[in-house]
Amino acid sequence: MATATLSTTSRPGARVGTTTSAAVLSVLGTIVAIGIAATSLLIVPVALLVAFGPSLLARF
Repeated sequence: MATATLSTTSRPGARVGTTTSAAVLSVLGTIVAIGIAATSLLIVPVALLVAFGPSLLARF
């Protein structure tokens, strides 16, 4: 049976880059989630305008 050893050398520069990219991805994910939520809030009013707009405008 063969065994392998893993080197655990610490590279501080690599960790900073990984942490920074994780933070950037987290912020971008939050922005995208807020954008999706804002878009979904607009769906109901637009659907109401499409469904009932012509009949409401015909009354005037």
